[in-house]
Amino acid sequence: MTKSAWAWTWFAFLLALDIAIPWFVLTRVETVSGAFLFWTVWVAVAIISAFVIFRRWREVKR
Repeated sequence: MTKSAWAWTWFAFLLALDIAIPWFVLTRVETVSGAFLFWTVWVAVAIISAFVIFRRWREVKR
């Protein structure tokens, strides 16, 4: 699998987590603090992983 495919797979995984966790896992949590904590951690992971992926991005010369 290429680096580009890994990056797209990782971002698709993060998107799936962003949808699945609040709707299915945090459904029974009556306070909003669980969702805010999840989204704070999720945003931090998304920003850090985007920074790492874009930092290592290289143009392929043909």
